[in-house]
Amino acid sequence: MPVLPTITPDALGFVPDGPGAPGAEPGAWRKEIGGRTVRFRRLRTLAELEPVEDLQRAVFAGIADRDLWAAGMLVTVPDTGGEVLGASVPEPGGEAELAGFAIGWGGFVSGRPRILSDMLGVRPGFRGGGLGAELKKLQAALALAAGFTEMVWTVDPLRAANARLNFGKLGASAGSYVIDRYGTGFAPDLYGGLPTDRLHVRWPLTDTGVHRRLLGDNPPRMAIDIEAIPLFDPRGSQSREQRLPLVRVPLPADIDRLLLSDPAAALRWRLALRESLIAAFAQGYVITGFAPPLAPATDPTFVLSLA
Repeated sequence: MPVLPTITPDALGFVPDGPGAPGAEPGAWRKEIGGRTVRFRRLRTLAELEPVEDLQRAVFAGIADRDLWAAGMLVTVPDTGGEVLGASVPEPGGEAELAGFAIGWGGFVSGRPRILSDMLGVRPGFRGGGLGAELKKLQAALALAAGFTEMVWTVDPLRAANARLNFGKLGASAGSYVIDRYGTGFAPDLYGGLPTDRLHVRWPLTDTGVHRRLLGDNPPRMAIDIEAIPLFDPRGSQSREQRLPLVRVPLPADIDRLLLSDPAAALRWRLALRESLIAAFAQGYVITGFAPPLAPATDPTFVLSLA
């Protein structure tokens, strides 16, 4: 059995931040991201968790109060073995603004200890700088330290940025699809009233490949390899022996822009992706990678391999 690298906050570049007793479990860390110092901490009290309510409204535009995680509920997350993590960016001469959060509940499914990473959000002004990936990394390190062996969550298959993070950077996989999980009324200003289809994502925290990605020593697939992978045909009929080892499924480059300019086209994308991914999963494929656009005016793609 291969020896796994040790995945700890320290190994991932998170430096303990603030006072604490020697040997005590740290509750706060700092890390340089994109030239800025970001402070990460466990959020435990009502006062610490109330800003998470406000940030959910900023991230999930139009979300109803009934769909929010209230601070009074989030105080129970540590009782499950999970954590609510916050990331803030200090501004010169001002207070540190909560820029991102991650909510992860602990539990067991079929005897496996796992974290349900139920919600992750980054304030619009802080997106694109890797903050979401760092929250996931810290979440993984703390989950491993607490004895959990995997993390799971759901993700909208239409969002290329999420696909790049989950399948391109983190090394997670997805092999099941849920139609309209939260209803069309969920965060309508963000999702445009589309059916809220979701992928079930699994991230095995004891996997050697995942550890390599976390430590930054697993290079992405080369573009020349991606170009040779054919697109999946959801209406094609293949025997088990004829299935290709790798296929691709396209997704829109920028669904937010499309929702504003052409909502009907956004819905067509939703239905086309639904058809393709459900068919691919039924044939035994699993999403294991992400490929950015190979040329201008082309779409990114999911990379699927046989399970």
